[in-house]
Amino acid sequence: MSNNTLIEAKHDREGLSTEKVGHFFRVLSGHTRKADAYLDEFSHFDVDALRALTKKRINHILVDIDACIAPAYGPILPKNLEHLERLLTQGLEIGIYSNCKGSERPRPLHEMGIGSYEGRYPKPQRQGFLEACDTFKFDPASTWMIGENPNTDGGAIGVLEGMAFVKPVSENPRKLSFKKRVVLPFQKALREIAIQATVLGNSGMIRSGDLQK
Repeated sequence: MSNNTLIEAKHDREGLSTEKVGHFFRVLSGHTRKADAYLDEFSHFDVDALRALTKKRINHILVDIDACIAPAYGPILPKNLEHLERLLTQGLEIGIYSNCKGSERPRPLHEMGIGSYEGRYPKPQRQGFLEACDTFKFDPASTWMIGENPNTDGGAIGVLEGMAFVKPVSENPRKLSFKKRVVLPFQKALREIAIQATVLGNSGMIRSGDLQK
């Protein structure tokens, strides 16, 4: 895969849409309870253990950035960069699929050979997950999405082979602009509602402790 695997972004993928509103109600009705795992952090994504527990193929992964491998609007955490390198050495192919606007944050990933999907479709639209796979030449039948937000990343359920949610990475509000500090609490509130609808009482979902047994 080229380090410059990018598609020019022609649309703002962060905005509100009818698809996002409709998917939010699907989340509340239990759609994202079909996810495979909810992990304490991204570095707990253990390929061999998840293959064994789910009996699913994992040859490729799409990874979110904001609050999944990095604080909201912040740099990617070193431990998550290390885990991405570890996954690459295990033979996984990795692509970035994030609704956040373009920035310099993915640069360390591009230097590792991990490309970013910057195309037309925002999550949770199924077309976005399929187009991202097409961009990276991934087979959807062996691709997992890893993200922290059922309201967006959860659109991969029923489209890709697997879905793993991770507990959101905490951010430092003092490092955010005033506009971002205003918007972030609303985003977090909607995300928390979705997480509770996804995991509350869902004993069938794999957790970090299950991967360490």
